[in-house]
Amino acid sequence: MPEQAKTVFSLELVNASIHTLPLLHSVAAQLKQRSHESTDFYPKVAELASEDPLLSARIISAAHSVPCGPLKPVYSIEKALERIGVFNTLALINQLTQVDTEMMTPGYKIGWRHSIEVAVFSRFLANHTTAFNVNADLAYMAGLLHDIGRFILLQMVLNTGQQNEARSWNALDELPETEIQQYGFTHTEVGYMAAQRWNLPRTLTNVLRFHQHYDLWDFKTVSLPFKQLMTVVQFADFLSMLLIKNPEWPAWSSTQLKGFIAEHCIHEDWPKIDFPIEYLAEQLPMLSEQCQRLVINAEKTPDEGL
Repeated sequence: MPEQAKTVFSLELVNASIHTLPLLHSVAAQLKQRSHESTDFYPKVAELASEDPLLSARIISAAHSVPCGPLKPVYSIEKALERIGVFNTLALINQLTQVDTEMMTPGYKIGWRHSIEVAVFSRFLANHTTAFNVNADLAYMAGLLHDIGRFILLQMVLNTGQQNEARSWNALDELPETEIQQYGFTHTEVGYMAAQRWNLPRTLTNVLRFHQHYDLWDFKTVSLPFKQLMTVVQFADFLSMLLIKNPEWPAWSSTQLKGFIAEHCIHEDWPKIDFPIEYLAEQLPMLSEQCQRLVINAEKTPDEGL
């Protein structure tokens, strides 16, 4: 990596930039239009948070930073908002909407859609992988936030005028090496730093740190619940990338789709697990439509969102 790049992309600069990550422009605009006196204030904020990784991260962060001692982790946005309270929620919204919102570049849009897909697919797998016992809210939040380090890196790239931001969203196997060459560190390190700064629950913090470690089943020191959660998120990650790389997938037969899922979404380092592949293939068009609705809703203008 060139010395100039090392200077631009330092972990110190990452650490200083974590709190400047912007909301999606449309989400910020919709938040500004919400009145805390409306009956749907909490549901609407929760709905928008389910579509924006940063907003979710900061709400979960605020819910675990309230000055009332250690509390049980919450992974539901609705429960997190209840814990924060309306005035603290308004203060957080005001803080987040003061940051200049992002420009929706091709790389940003691909990564954002990918995060929503991983969240939706993770929740589906948590609900339907009968061999596992994974909380569906936790699975959704872990999937939505897993790549937040990449958004921080992307924002830094845009801020420094670099032009390599649109590459590598669909090259998971090569990504760590590519990031090390470009920046000297990976997005998992950046995500881990952000999670620590935001005081996210330990489980989510570890998801951001270890979601590209596929050999966790080999370690006896790793808890079974975390192994199951990470496997759900990793499977969902692989599935989303499969769809991104193969936009023609809706035309595949059910047999083809099941075959591709079995071939590309199950890592060789995992033990034999009875994933609901047949049911997943059957439900995938519906799940994809659900992701698309979330994307469309988040892209609404304020007038459309009211």
